[in-house]
Amino acid sequence: MGLDPIPHLPQSGFQLDTPATLVDPGDDVRLCEVVVLPGTASDVYYVPRIETLLSGHGEELIVHAARPGSDTEAIMDPGSSVPCTRAGEAFGEELSEVLTTSDRYTDELFPEGTGKVFHGGQKLALEVHFVNESTEQVPARAKLSFHLADAERVQRTTRSANFANLTIYTPPRGHSSHVGECLVREEMIVSELVRRTQRFGTTFKVWFAGGARDGELAWESPNRSDNRFEPTELLHLMPGEGFRFECSYYNSSGRELRYGVSASDETCMLQAKYSVPDDLDGDDEDTAEGCLLFDVDSDGVARK
Repeated sequence: MGLDPIPHLPQSGFQLDTPATLVDPGDDVRLCEVVVLPGTASDVYYVPRIETLLSGHGEELIVHAARPGSDTEAIMDPGSSVPCTRAGEAFGEELSEVLTTSDRYTDELFPEGTGKVFHGGQKLALEVHFVNESTEQVPARAKLSFHLADAERVQRTTRSANFANLTIYTPPRGHSSHVGECLVREEMIVSELVRRTQRFGTTFKVWFAGGARDGELAWESPNRSDNRFEPTELLHLMPGEGFRFECSYYNSSGRELRYGVSASDETCMLQAKYSVPDDLDGDDEDTAEGCLLFDVDSDGVARK
């Protein structure tokens, strides 16, 4: 039930492993698991880099940090592993997203001057998605490696903004494209864009929305394997500006394709990794950016 080692052992840092949960042949499972950072609450960890690794048949990993002292943290039992749709429903909503990846191995190196801040004993909720297409049981496991640095290295907290279009629909054996638009409320310095589509996703496009760059193409991804974009220069957004994004699909199955969390469903999400000027908190729910799009305007664009 072992898991390959993460390529870069931290010179200063620590690693966390989840227990092995067996997935039966043909099963499509999403689990929410709890791991705890080492140390006590007086220990402060400045993290400029996180590596993650999923065992075979892993489809997605989403890592959340519980707010210390919250009701959510109180009900998260260390080592627990429960079937779930998402971590917020399993444990509570007082969670901040640390990272999301659909790759088996991810090396998340935050831009210079930014990173994450954790405390000893803090609990993390891991959403893991596995699809076992083999004829034997397989272990569902995840490993995380936290690289530590001095406080001077992490001057601003890296945050995540999720822009999700839930209006997507593709008929059997059909093609479709869906456009969503989200504007932001605060000044943002964007260091990375990530596409989140599943097996039926084809092209994915992102344009600027609002401001002087409205309609300018920021990134085009031809397929799911090209799922991350790091601009050569950080993208600066002001309040009232944002992104317009298009998810396209080919539904090769004989059933209708809608938004969902299993491998037989689809997603349409743009994730922006960003920081806020002069910020070392990044945990304030009142300033969290993101949107869920449920309705399509007359021009065919889904907006909040």
